[in-house]
Amino acid sequence: MVRLTGESERCFVMNQKIALCLMLVALLASSAVFASHHEAEYDKLADNWEAAYNNEGAAAVAALYLEDGMRMPPDMPIAEGRAAIQAQVQGGMDQGLAKVDIEMVESMVSGEVGIARGTFKGSDADGNTMTEGKWMSVSKWVDGKWQIHADIWNMDAPAAVVE
Repeated sequence: MVRLTGESERCFVMNQKIALCLMLVALLASSAVFASHHEAEYDKLADNWEAAYNNEGAAAVAALYLEDGMRMPPDMPIAEGRAAIQAQVQGGMDQGLAKVDIEMVESMVSGEVGIARGTFKGSDADGNTMTEGKWMSVSKWVDGKWQIHADIWNMDAPAAVVE
């Protein structure tokens, strides 16, 4: 074992501090890249929801939620869990809501939690607008992907009365 003294010891300590600082900078830079990747993926979640609804069906929409996820529709009980979410989404489809257009207005990501809000428009098979409104959701980064924990929405106007 070599024992350092005087100037050699000061240089050794300084090199250790520099190495520690460089490792810290690298760690911070990699976490920023990781966070920005999370955020970029999060901003795709609304588009993925729209595509699942319009092209794949209620099961594909439900798969975007956590196993214990929930939807909070207006004037209805909470749909908890993927099976209930699938049934709730299918109910809208069965009532003629053939297509949704979703716009994300704002999103925020902090670590493994994301919050978003936006607007939506729902149309029937002929393209007639059935409903318009706004939504908000909370999602979590789980197993390498964003999954919706909970969402809530309401309409800009009362729902039309079907006679």
